[in-house]
Amino acid sequence: MLNVEGMQMKKRKLRFKNLFMVIFMGYAVFTIINQQFAISELKKSEQAAVTKIEAVKRDNDKLVEMINNATSAEYIEKMAREQLGLVKSGERVYIDQSSADNNIQNRDN
Repeated sequence: MLNVEGMQMKKRKLRFKNLFMVIFMGYAVFTIINQQFAISELKKSEQAAVTKIEAVKRDNDKLVEMINNATSAEYIEKMAREQLGLVKSGERVYIDQSSADNNIQNRDN
């Protein structure tokens, strides 16, 4: 009798250990899967941030170039011609009538 009760106790302990291991393994798998989803989302966020940083760097480089060019005579002349419509003395300005007519028509609409 004593031997049979001892074997039943060992079986109960073995079942409890097996049940504990199954629950623990299930929890571990669940945790790993959740972490993989979290890592995937973080990588997407990182890539979006890197893309945004690159765009800002390009814009910054353009602005630095504009600042550096702002003191050059060629840049000042270009801006005076394009934005203010200024011309050099003795220079003739030719206006394309077809584009002038299109501009007038566009304003009327």
